Amino acid sequence: MFTIIDSDKLRRVTDLLVILSNSSCSTNNTANQASTVATAATVLRTASSQTSKLVANRVGAALSGAAPAVKVASNGFSASTGMVGGDMAGKLGVWASGSWSGVEDSNSATAYEGDIVTGLVGADYQVTSSVVAGLSVGYEDVDIDTEYNGFNGQDGSLEGDGYTIAPYVGVQVTDMLSADLTLGYSDIEYDTVRFDPNTGNRITGSTDAERYFVTAGVSGTQALPYDFLAKIRGSFFYATEDKDAFTETESNGTTIAVGDETTELGQIFLDTRWAYQSFEGAEPYALIGLEYDIIKDDVTAAAGQSIADDDFGAKFGAGVNVDLGNNITGGFEAYTVEFREDYDEYTATANLRVKF
Repeated sequence: MFTIIDSDKLRRVTDLLVILSNSSCSTNNTANQASTVATAATVLRTASSQTSKLVANRVGAALSGAAPAVKVASNGFSASTGMVGGDMAGKLGVWASGSWSGVEDSNSATAYEGDIVTGLVGADYQVTSSVVAGLSVGYEDVDIDTEYNGFNGQDGSLEGDGYTIAPYVGVQVTDMLSADLTLGYSDIEYDTVRFDPNTGNRITGSTDAERYFVTAGVSGTQALPYDFLAKIRGSFFYATEDKDAFTETESNGTTIAVGDETTELGQIFLDTRWAYQSFEGAEPYALIGLEYDIIKDDVTAAAGQSIADDDFGAKFGAGVNVDLGNNITGGFEAYTVEFREDYDEYTATANLRVKF
């Protein structure tokens, strides 16, 4: 649960650029400022959604023992754990999940490219026949090359890492309908590198950020003819991140003060998975999803710039759930994000779950 991380540094770099401005370089700093905001929004969106989705999927897996009529996989979809709701066995589950995303912006004014990696472990307990509660902890790593604030072929960079802790709860409302809630806290440290657009001087900085987030969702499952199964999940995600004030240092010894800042992100998601259930021990599925940004920071383009600021995106991908026996299930999923202008994202996730 650690994703909102990136917004912090990028925003601070923005402030630095503004403070640095004098008559000859203010235009360049303004351009970098808008680019910084755009990059921050992307990292925040990608990292935060990684964490929230990994945890939400674990909730679905935990509920598999609470609804014997619905076989839910370790990734929240459909593979059976073999446990029956109400049994003494299978009340405790432990799991591990990992996610990698490659992101790239091809707009010359905001160009960047890099990786965001998230890893989580967790445990949950079946409190009643229809309620599961658990706790997850994780680690997040961000490594982005920022071409937009580079100089003479040298890219700037945004690097961040930190930990997340997130309690969660799931409720099986009916055999075909469930709801879940996740609360999270992340502590992230950021390091930034950029170059003065006029002199080429290297400018570095480090800062810390605290992030709070919440995810709430409702999932429904429907059996279809010919051994097909459909699962639809609608969810809302909100996060806020507070970044500390910090000081940048230029290669010539000049220091630049950057103020503290708060960043917000709110999104709604609609994900559908269409699975085929007739293979022994494996269940392949196709994924189609929609995402919409309802709360985020505005990106203001500088003179002569054209910066995309799309609110809408769509996901297309595929995955497979596997039942390894002995109450062990796992899964793998990969997808791409489309319809966000000048932006490409590729994500792969894997998970493993054991029930005791």
